[in-house]
Amino acid sequence: MEWESVVPWINVVVLVGAWLLGGLPTGLWLARWQGAPDPTRTGSGSSGATNVGRLLGWRWGLLVLALDLLKGLLAGAVPLALGAGETVAALAGLAAVLGHCASPWARFRGGKGVATGAGAALAQATGAALLALPFLVAVLVATRRMAPASLAGTAAFAALAALPPWTAAGPFWFGPALLAVVVVTHRQNLGRLARGVEPTLWGKPAGDPRWRQAEEEPADGVSRGKGGQDGGRT
Repeated sequence: MEWESVVPWINVVVLVGAWLLGGLPTGLWLARWQGAPDPTRTGSGSSGATNVGRLLGWRWGLLVLALDLLKGLLAGAVPLALGAGETVAALAGLAAVLGHCASPWARFRGGKGVATGAGAALAQATGAALLALPFLVAVLVATRRMAPASLAGTAAFAALAALPPWTAAGPFWFGPALLAVVVVTHRQNLGRLARGVEPTLWGKPAGDPRWRQAEEEPADGVSRGKGGQDGGRT
């Protein structure tokens, strides 16, 4: 039985559902639950794992990372499991990433799409996604910054997915499209890297107050989450 014969507009339903799933603002909801500031209005303005980790601590950041990755994985894998074609599954994964970056549940603010994109990449070309992980880790260890690590890992996936045997795993455009989204969402990080003020995840210097946008920073320059942890200094 053809996928489209079940419901003529099933592809539209799948893509809208993937977009809504990807848009679930897990980082924002966890921050609210813990009584922390809105991560979309604090620090980098992202509801992703890195910014939430700065607000609430690394354990909460890892939880957001896992949940965001799961969104992309489900969006890409469920259509395949139900009989959709690889193109529909790839579009669903990309829709989840776009939903995460501009969440319909959170005033169209969101994260930067890396974790959700990683989940979609795992569903689309598992081997290429796993082989791209060491590139991300190597750059993260070398720079102590998540932005260049995320860009390196996504670029590695795009390159690996274009090689046999993963060329048969999905549409050729999925890797470049995912990389384009990640580059766009990290444009402010790239600017801060060029100015030398992009904050590090650990070690010294942890950050520079010039890295924040003025509208993202409270009057005293400090954002505090539950327990008084400084979420704006790193």
